[in-house]
Amino acid sequence: MAETIGSTEKIVNLFSSFIMELNNVHSTEEVFSALIRIMRKTVNVNWMAILDAERKPIKIYPNSSELNIGRFSELIEWALDNKTHSFYPVGEEIVGFLPMIKGGDVLGIILIGLSQEPRVEEIDALRVFSFLSSTVSENVRLLEEVVEKNRLVEETMKYLHSILDTFPEMVIVVSQEGEIVYMNRRFVEEGDVEGLKDEALKIARQVIETKVRRVGEYEKEGQYYSIVAEPLQYQNTYQAVTTIMNVTSTKELERLKQLDRMKTEFVANISHELRTPLAAIKAYSETVLDSLKELDENTLKDFMETIYRESMHLENLLDELLDFSRMERKALKLERRDVDLVEVVKDAVDSMREYAKSNGVKLEVVLPEGSLKANVDPSRMRQVLLNLISNGIKYSKKDEGESYVKVVLKDEGEKVQIIVEDNGIGIPEDKLDKIFEKFYRVDSSLTYEISGTGLGLAIVKEIVELHGGRIWVESEEGKGSKFYVEIPLKVE
Repeated sequence: MAETIGSTEKIVNLFSSFIMELNNVHSTEEVFSALIRIMRKTVNVNWMAILDAERKPIKIYPNSSELNIGRFSELIEWALDNKTHSFYPVGEEIVGFLPMIKGGDVLGIILIGLSQEPRVEEIDALRVFSFLSSTVSENVRLLEEVVEKNRLVEETMKYLHSILDTFPEMVIVVSQEGEIVYMNRRFVEEGDVEGLKDEALKIARQVIETKVRRVGEYEKEGQYYSIVAEPLQYQNTYQAVTTIMNVTSTKELERLKQLDRMKTEFVANISHELRTPLAAIKAYSETVLDSLKELDENTLKDFMETIYRESMHLENLLDELLDFSRMERKALKLERRDVDLVEVVKDAVDSMREYAKSNGVKLEVVLPEGSLKANVDPSRMRQVLLNLISNGIKYSKKDEGESYVKVVLKDEGEKVQIIVEDNGIGIPEDKLDKIFEKFYRVDSSLTYEISGTGLGLAIVKEIVELHGGRIWVESEEGKGSKFYVEIPLKVE
């Protein structure tokens, strides 16, 4: 009786010890190691082998043991088929077959070699230990799988992040709430451009709202950025994968290519412009030389006036080229002095009246009463006016009602505003931001019909800005244009 009570206390202590060990295991290897230790404490173990459901050894005690597990094949199969814990004499040993079962599923089997047949309470303990180890090992295995999957997910995420960090583009992911939930290294290093993040977030939020891809562009201090946002469905919500790329070099290359094309067109235009007056001068000069005695005074006068007019045209072209050269070298200078702008405008308008009349254009002028003193370069301001008036006349509508060019001088207090308005062919909206570029002409189909180098407005803009002013245009295709020149009356 006392021996039974002592055995029971031992078994209880072993249960407690085993359960405490199982509470601290982190792998199936640790579970089976604990199982072997507890079974060795319960009975006198010669050897142990733990097999999986495929009958392959998972763990063997002792490690150096060379067991011939094949000789137990029939008994193993019988124990697993019947899911029964049993002990059989095999040679001089008692061999136990303890299936590991959880929820009706066979997870494996424990083989245990003993020197003597175990007592009933020891067999019950071994069965409980087998059950507990089966349950814990399966839970630990499932946990290991989850941990492994999480590890693989984390490694995959790190790998993807590494790939995204190598991208030349800045990449961000914006959540449905409009917040950045991911940014690659390129964005961290280069995304602090003022206003760039706000613009990217605005486009991303539009994509999340509409579920449609959007493309945008942002410019800051001469740097151009392309922004592309794509919708991404994630866990029943929408996010926006947004890429940002600095395309300044691409823009610059496009600009240089366009400039090269414009230079090529300019060479062709200027060759045509120079050839026309030279051909006229040559033809009329040859006529005068060959027929000097036959020409009457009036005809000779007409010829000489034509030669003079064409030579002046040629001189104006050369002056424009010289001004452009000075502008490129930053050598275009002003000779300021206090002048009456009313007189400057009158002089420019009067000098263009005959040209306007010959083109069927009515030239009007609206001036303030009295004088309007300003510290400017009068010859350069006259050049600005002549260019704008000349353009209004050249681009008037031919044979379509009454064409006009109106020049308005307005006193704006500390500034003066000059408006040159016409009802000509107008400028397409998509060309308005380009007309002040050098070499640019609005309609290439008019290149040979209307004279010009494509430099006039670029030079005008330079002159106005050298005066501390600004120039802009309002136009509607087919209805005419209004050029505004605004300059301060005094030098700052």
